[in-house]
Amino acid sequence: MSIRATIFLSCLAFGSFSQNLVPNSSFEEFFRCPGSYNYAVDGKLAPGWFSPTTGTPDLFNVCSKGDAGVPTNWAGNSKALSGVAYGGIYVFLKSRKNYREYLQNELTQPLVGGGKYYVEFYFKLSSNSKYSIDRIGFLLSDSAQWQKHDVVFNAKPTYELVMASAYMRSTGTWIKCSYALEARGGEKYLTIGNFSSNEKTRDSKIHFSKAKETMLDQAAYFFIDDVRVVRTDEPRPQKPTTLTGYPDVKLNVSYILRNIMFEFDRYQLVDSSFNELNKLVSILKEKPTWNVTLTGHTDERGTNEYNQKLSEDRTKSIRDYLFTKGIDSNRIIAQGEGKRRPLVLGTDEASHAINRRVELKFLK
Repeated sequence: MSIRATIFLSCLAFGSFSQNLVPNSSFEEFFRCPGSYNYAVDGKLAPGWFSPTTGTPDLFNVCSKGDAGVPTNWAGNSKALSGVAYGGIYVFLKSRKNYREYLQNELTQPLVGGGKYYVEFYFKLSSNSKYSIDRIGFLLSDSAQWQKHDVVFNAKPTYELVMASAYMRSTGTWIKCSYALEARGGEKYLTIGNFSSNEKTRDSKIHFSKAKETMLDQAAYFFIDDVRVVRTDEPRPQKPTTLTGYPDVKLNVSYILRNIMFEFDRYQLVDSSFNELNKLVSILKEKPTWNVTLTGHTDERGTNEYNQKLSEDRTKSIRDYLFTKGIDSNRIIAQGEGKRRPLVLGTDEASHAINRRVELKFLK
């Protein structure tokens, strides 16, 4: 979550790369650490996630002191694909006809009609499941779906992945479900699960499964992780170009401020930042009619609320420093975007480092 910008003044030719529209996409955020089976806060499983039926999806996290831990939990043993958490749903139950659970998420913004999008998530059969099945799918809808039952969802999926067999070499590993589509326009809810009846779903009994849970002894249970909905037809930024000198700085162009560092997870400036900030002071003194807007950005880890405040506090720290160097505070706008505008998509540390940054723009 720290902003540690590593490019001095690099021009951003366009906006950001398309961002993931799924909040809490890897289930890292929670209302409280899960103890065992499903619980809900105001009907929600976790921030951004809820059940659209009376079925009860589950949350797993390494913080759990009970049976909902990661990697070991009541449903099996699995590390998260990324991070320390994942969701879980029953996708098939042999003994109870057509019982299903679904995960639904409200996207951060509706899809644009005619826009091209890519949907992706990963699923994994839990190791304590007695059955495996051949399919899973998702639905994009323009309104939240609430159905007062716990059987097959009463809607045709946008896409259904049907595998070659109910049991394959890849069964029990993280498998990707992905699909590219053109939006009708207005879709804002994503629902994940098995949309087929027992009759249409091929199943395979796993005789060596160590299922102990009563339902798992008759069921296929999937872990779900790393859910993404991104737009693919937006213009992408050119590779940032480092400016050769301050005389080249222009009005109304966004730049990334290099070598601005803060204490980890805090907003206090590190002393090594001051050399670069003093150069910014020089520009503002040489251009007394110019103003500057500072915008802080964090990586995707942590809650929206936490990252929003952290990004705001960090740009305010820069503003305060400029003020101590004689720059009128009325010439400085300090704001934060939190984690809403990543430059690159990715959950590795290299991607996080690129997305943590302070942008600036000179205005008259």
